[in-house]
Amino acid sequence: MRVLRSYIRLHAVQNAAMIYFLIAGMLTQVPLFNYLGFEFSALMTIPAAFISGMLVISFLNDHLTKPLTRRTWLFVTFDYLRVNTLLLLVPFFVMSVNALAVKNCSFREGMLYYLLLPACTMIFSVALAMVIRLFFRHARIMYSLVVIAILLQIVYVTYFKPQLFAYNFILGYFPGFTYDETLGGISTLVLFREFTLIAAVLLLIVFFFSLAHFSRRQTLLENLRQLHLVKGDSILLAAAFVCAAILAAGHFMRNTLNFEFSADDIHRALGGMAVSEHFFFYLPPEQISPPQVRMLKAEAEFAYSVVSARLRERLPYGEKISVYLYPDDETKRRLIGTANTEITKPWLREIHLSLSSFRSTFRHELVHALAGNFGLPVIRASDAVGLNEGLAMAIDWHWGNHSLHEYAAALQREHELAQVRNLFSAMGFMTQQSAFAYVVAGSFCRFLIDRFGVERFKRVFPDGSFVIVYGEPLDVLIGEWKDFLRGIDDASLSRETVETLFMQPSIFRKVCARVTAERNARAVQAANVKDYLLAENEFSLSYQEAPTAFALQGLFQSLLAQRKPQRVVDLFNQVPRSSVLRFNPAVILLLGDALWMEGNADDALQRYRKVEEMNVSDQYSERAALRRTIVSRPLLNQSFQVFYFAQMSDSARQAMLLPLQRKSSTRTVATYLMAEELERMQRFSDAAGLWGSEINAVDDPVLRFAAAMHAGKACYQSGAFEEAKAMFWQAKNFSASTFTQQEIDERIDECSFVEKSTRDGERQR
Repeated sequence: MRVLRSYIRLHAVQNAAMIYFLIAGMLTQVPLFNYLGFEFSALMTIPAAFISGMLVISFLNDHLTKPLTRRTWLFVTFDYLRVNTLLLLVPFFVMSVNALAVKNCSFREGMLYYLLLPACTMIFSVALAMVIRLFFRHARIMYSLVVIAILLQIVYVTYFKPQLFAYNFILGYFPGFTYDETLGGISTLVLFREFTLIAAVLLLIVFFFSLAHFSRRQTLLENLRQLHLVKGDSILLAAAFVCAAILAAGHFMRNTLNFEFSADDIHRALGGMAVSEHFFFYLPPEQISPPQVRMLKAEAEFAYSVVSARLRERLPYGEKISVYLYPDDETKRRLIGTANTEITKPWLREIHLSLSSFRSTFRHELVHALAGNFGLPVIRASDAVGLNEGLAMAIDWHWGNHSLHEYAAALQREHELAQVRNLFSAMGFMTQQSAFAYVVAGSFCRFLIDRFGVERFKRVFPDGSFVIVYGEPLDVLIGEWKDFLRGIDDASLSRETVETLFMQPSIFRKVCARVTAERNARAVQAANVKDYLLAENEFSLSYQEAPTAFALQGLFQSLLAQRKPQRVVDLFNQVPRSSVLRFNPAVILLLGDALWMEGNADDALQRYRKVEEMNVSDQYSERAALRRTIVSRPLLNQSFQVFYFAQMSDSARQAMLLPLQRKSSTRTVATYLMAEELERMQRFSDAAGLWGSEINAVDDPVLRFAAAMHAGKACYQSGAFEEAKAMFWQAKNFSASTFTQQEIDERIDECSFVEKSTRDGERQR
């Protein structure tokens, strides 16, 4: 304690404590970093590295002038570690006290991250600083350069390799820029930090060995000539050999240990490859048949033809884009670091998608890849996220069942477009709710493209030089765009729909975002294995900590699976009147199901009609219309309630529907539901036949449109392209939306393109 007090009295130590205090104090005002969690701990690794290293160098300036024994140096090293540990307690206590003002849902997990990140970084930095001070005269400069070089390893890995994440001796773990709220398992980080501590031990061994045998006044060769081992050196050398061997093994096995993956590693993991005119596809062959591969290639080439025409950009001659298609979200998370985010690296001409999301997201990502032709050097993109994503949305022009201009006009009507300029700043886009940011930026960019042309937009794209390119500042252009939106018809989008889609908080504004996301993930896993009680408990805890729509929806589903409808009704009644959750379509639909299960048909119908009125998406409207059709007719109500609420296997569900298909009173609905079952089993031809046969029998316009679209998609999947086009043409008769009809026209064009491409491919074979 006497030695520690002498260290604490040093001005350098006191200044370090003040720096830690000020940094932690500032972070208490920054959302997501203002509680003891991953983000705070990861950020603290950088000041921990510099402060601990610089302090040790200043300590060594004094201690190296004294004739200390090796045993004494061992105690000195422990003193260095203890002093820096005490200093790390300063930001820890600041953030712990801040927990009185900012909710921290898992203090224990926060402590674990603090130990794994800044604490381990401090130990490594102390060892690194000791070695550098021993060998270099300008130790502070050299130490800073080495720390920066280690941090640049993150840039190297994430730039030159497919993955978004990186493990690093200083930062610990960089998760990459994604919309994922879960970080995955912590076990890999624990393993990597073990390697970090082994590296620290190796550096300390180098220091102790060199301290006794190497003179800075002599050259390395002269030192080696005079080298003679003394007592204890053999133990040090053996320990150094073991540490070096472990670190070398970790480096060469970094893919096996899930630390780092090259493109070749991912190619081997996926196992399959296909080539088209403009693309290399890396995919899991066990999950996609050869006919499906041919169709996928044709769809990609159709998307390329659309995007290149709208963007007026093509790939350089002979160059192809690599498209990675992952079999599931977990595989994608393990290999590149994100489960829910689809990404493009335009500088590598790489697109990474889950196989299930290819159709819905490929065109958007393809825009990013082609925009690399006119983006900034090195990153081949814009320095403003709003321009990157806004361009992709503007060219893709597909989000929901309305145009982006209609959504933006509704947002303006509700006075929600006050801070549009922030979307084109460095971090303004990332801190907004994602749907809001994407849609608003997309509408604005499409306005600029339609008004001034895509070529001028491509000139403003790299660095946002609006005044130079358009002759007007950004604020003026935003004002002109808002004037344009006043002429857009947004009557079909209610205030409730706008709030549901765009007023959810971003990850920076959510309470305990990481902790609740992990809890939700565990709940989903429990529900998948039909452990609904565990799912209920996890979702309930998540909802109590952060009342999100996802948690409440999962809680309702778990309760309904256990046949607890009254609990669902009670929970909904406890939702505050001002909460946006009261008109979330998924929540309302499940509330309607609970009322239906209780036998309260009138109230259930009211909820289903509410979902239809909100018109959030075609899928929600279809599900609500089908339930309304069943519940409003007593005979259908009795026949299909068991189908919806009993936990039956697929075969049992189909067996139940077969006799209902033979009754005239239940045939139409039973056939519709059977077609859904067949589609889920990928029996597309059979499903298309059932839907096609019942389109005219369905008397509800919402269901007639849905049946025609389902029939068209199923025909398309089965390769019956002419029949698919006929079904899509029929669907146009059931929709008055100009945007929807344009979407259907594009599907018809895609049918013709894919039909020709697959037919030509068959001939070439």
